[in-house]
Amino acid sequence: MTTTLNEDQVEARLRIVEEHMRAENDHDVDGIMRTFGENPTFVLNGDTFTGQESIRAMYEGFGFGGRGGFSTIHVEVRRRHVSDDAVILEATLSGEHTDAWQGIPATGRKVEVPLCAVFPFDGRGKAHRGEGVS
Repeated sequence: MTTTLNEDQVEARLRIVEEHMRAENDHDVDGIMRTFGENPTFVLNGDTFTGQESIRAMYEGFGFGGRGGFSTIHVEVRRRHVSDDAVILEATLSGEHTDAWQGIPATGRKVEVPLCAVFPFDGRGKAHRGEGVS
């Protein structure tokens, strides 16, 4: 897809998304949160999380803080797409269900789900919304 963004703008956006993905795989919630803009929104399977605190709690509950439902979580990016509005990733989320998550007791089972992550950007070059669909 052709964009009207210049090469520097595209590279800056890709750096933010790569920083975000690196922080996710390092389970660094502070690092994840630095990639979001001031008033972010995150949509995951129809649930909407608004604001830094709500999004942080979602990440921590899921397991990205080393605790939570899937403490061994890992995201592998398969493909990425760049448009004027967003960076879109096709990825695979994997991990082990090691603790309770959304009322479901830990099963110890390994999980692997495909997902699409959409990172639209605000005017200051930060991801202002994250959308994950699995």
